Amino acid sequence: MVPLFPPESSVLDVSVMAAIRSLGAPGEPDVYTEVARLFLADVPIHLSALNAAIAADSVESVGQIAHRLRGGALEMGALRMAPLCAAIEHAARAGSLEHAAARAESLVREFAAARVALEQAIQ
Repeated sequence: MVPLFPPESSVLDVSVMAAIRSLGAPGEPDVYTEVARLFLADVPIHLSALNAAIAADSVESVGQIAHRLRGGALEMGALRMAPLCAAIEHAARAGSLEHAAARAESLVREFAAARVALEQAIQ
């Protein structure tokens, strides 16, 4: 399978990071750090559920989970995750779990890259 993104493309949209950080008040904990930690905790749960739904041939669940993951990726500015989630969602709606499964493997790799970038951003 051909990768969707060149390896050098950005993992995170820094403008999203800045916009979320601007929501916090001086002297309060960094809003982006809090949101990023929630994202990092939630995504593995959703990825596990996605893989279980694919294994169970549950087209509806695959679409719903991919939709949730896409929303979270967009909110965090995870540039390479969001299109993969959309592709999985569309594949599920078209009834193609084989395509969804192939993209889910790529999504796991992209989440690993996003995790590294987010952990660096919130240090």
